[in-house]
Amino acid sequence: MRIPRLSILSLAMMFALNSIAQQLPPSGTPSVAAKTTQKQVTKKPAKSDTKSQGLSITGGIGIASYVGDLIKSSTAFQQASYSVNAGLSYPIIRHLNARFDIGFHNVQGYDSKSGGAHPERNLSFRSNILEFSVGAEYTVMNMDNHKFSPYIFAGIGVFHFNPRAYYGSGGTHKLRELGTEGQGLAGYPGLYSTMAVEYPLAIGVKYVINKKIMLMGEFCYRPSGTDYLDDVSTYYPDKTLLDARNPTTSKFTYRGEGAYPKNPLLKRGNAGDKDGYYTTQIKVAYKLQSSKQKKATDNKVALPAKNGEADSDGDGVADALDKCPAVAGTKENSGCPLPYIEGADLGAVSADSMTYRIYFDLDRSILLSEAFKTLQGIVNMLKADNSLSVSIAGHSDNTGTSAANMQLSAERANITKDYLLSYNIPAEKIATSHFGDTQPLDNAQQWRNRRVEITIIKK
Repeated sequence: MRIPRLSILSLAMMFALNSIAQQLPPSGTPSVAAKTTQKQVTKKPAKSDTKSQGLSITGGIGIASYVGDLIKSSTAFQQASYSVNAGLSYPIIRHLNARFDIGFHNVQGYDSKSGGAHPERNLSFRSNILEFSVGAEYTVMNMDNHKFSPYIFAGIGVFHFNPRAYYGSGGTHKLRELGTEGQGLAGYPGLYSTMAVEYPLAIGVKYVINKKIMLMGEFCYRPSGTDYLDDVSTYYPDKTLLDARNPTTSKFTYRGEGAYPKNPLLKRGNAGDKDGYYTTQIKVAYKLQSSKQKKATDNKVALPAKNGEADSDGDGVADALDKCPAVAGTKENSGCPLPYIEGADLGAVSADSMTYRIYFDLDRSILLSEAFKTLQGIVNMLKADNSLSVSIAGHSDNTGTSAANMQLSAERANITKDYLLSYNIPAEKIATSHFGDTQPLDNAQQWRNRRVEITIIKK
């Protein structure tokens, strides 16, 4: 089976890139700010939304290149034809998507053209291919917080083909029906199937255009279970038998200038080496929907307290709907002194500050998808009110050494700062600090200590 060395090498490189990417710290040097001692409020964050990307539809266009008995594998691109594709993609877990693809491709091979395997034989074919495949796609980087990432894909599929060829003024002929290798004659096998199994193996890159659209470049090789994609596989049959059935057949079995091969052991093709084809495409993915459901509290509106309803801070918002019941705020801010970010993990609150928490995976400093709603809310606040500033404090659990935890907490603080800077929040409005494992939030639940606390401060 022809599997290009480039494909194997590229798959190995993708896994290596993933390992490296997980270990690289963000750029920048942490600064040190004052240690805060505000009272913390316990609140478990929302579970990781591994399906935040939602269902996407994809479409692609490019070229298809056959490799088999009529063309040398190293020159397959020299006889390329067109290729189009449509599909669906759905995230299963972080980095891993399920894919369903439908492709329509045209492949061709000519002995006589550049890259042809045996010019003296002078065989040729063209075939349309309709394929259906399913598989798994692994993206190296988390596309929720990276614009660019390589990816790999592996799957299984079926495809329909029907090779044909031209001869003189006789027009096009379907080669399978002619039985060019004696199929259907006494002592020869029957007609081959025009359906076959394929095993798509792809490498590619993704680039995020916006929240809905992603641009992709993909190279996909499909080894198959058939050796008749090009109608060439075994030996030259007896010409007398071919001509007795249909005089046209032998003209497509051998088209060289010399005499028809008479040696029954002379190979016409290599039956042990199955055919395959490549596609190289530019694709676009469009997100149809998001599987992340809005919380019921998203639709709640802060209403003035009525007679008999508790209003502990006296701000006119009933405690039942007050997101900051111990500190006076406004109805516009759901009872808080500053805008409240729905669904975020709110920590300490004072008359002129609010602290939000975001969380990280074990021994990682990469922003998780569920952190982005909180971070975007903070960006919106800072852009809307120039009097606000922000203090970022990185923390870790007690796994590992104190020195490693201190470095990890610094990396977490810095990547959070980098996110704000990427939205043009002035650097002078951002202070960072890091405390390693010295300020645990909850010794019983270590995941709560793997955090960054972002305090919005009103001057």
